[in-house]
Parts: sequence; C-alpha cells; structure tokens
Amino acid sequence: MLLIEKVLILRSSEIFRNTPEQELIGLAGILEEIYMEADENLFSKGDRGNCMYFIHKGRVRIHDGSHTLAVLESNEIVGELSVLDAENRSASATTVEESILLKLEQEPFYEILMDNAEILKGILKTLCRRLRIMDHKSVTHHKSNLTSLPSL
Repeated sequence: MLLIEKVLILRSSEIFRNTPEQELIGLAGILEEIYMEADENLFSKGDRGNCMYFIHKGRVRIHDGSHTLAVLESNEIVGELSVLDAENRSASATTVEESILLKLEQEPFYEILMDNAEILKGILKTLCRRLRIMDHKSVTHHKSNLTSLPSL
C-alpha cells in the first residue's frame, strides 16, 4: 500500500480528521499492514494490548464469547483503549470477512500524540460515541426486562 493511501485512510478516520498532513505522513510511515482471512482472531479478551487497528477493508466483530458487542467496518478503529493504557483487552476481535488492517503500536502513537492534541480529541470523541451507544443499549435492554416482568 502506498504512503498516500495510508494518509487518506487516516484522514477518513474521525480521530485524525483535523490532524495536519505532515503529522499524518509521519504516522502513515509507521503503520503496519495486516491481511486477514474471514473468521480470523485479531485478539482475544484478556490479551495484553499495546496497539490499535484501522480497518481499511472488511469488517471486524467485537465480542465476548458468542455475544456480539459490535461489528466495525471500513474507516473505523479497533482496540483504541489498548493504545492508551496497555491493559488487558476487554473483548475479543474476529474478522467477519477478508480484511486489511493497519496496525499502530503504542509507543509511536504516544510520540505523535504529544505533538498533536487533535488526535487526542479524536480518540476521546470516538470513545465517548461508543460509550453512549453502549449506554443506550444497556438502558434499552434494562427497560425491556422490566416491562417483561410478571405482575405481582
């Protein structure tokens, strides 16, 4: 994949939308391309995380066992929490179809982060959006359980 293609992929991501082009060029140069077949495990719940992935092509299912939490598609990121704190993965990630991912390790990410607050803002927006979606799902699930309780 050409450097310019990687820059365009980064630019299409919410995280890097407002990042200066020079920063994106530097970042694109350190991204590792990963090609995966359908139904391949990217990482498992409990694995130590130290990187995140950009989905260039394909779809990735985020799950806890057989329970699907989300299905992420092109231009979305996977594993962003681990690039921030390097803790154990909170869920597993498995490709749904043949996929091309771009891997970003934690240390180079921190170096770029120190020079560009826009990247941090982008990650925080992405995390907040995902938390709101999970909160909504949790509240909806809780309400549906309450309405299905038998009368006393």
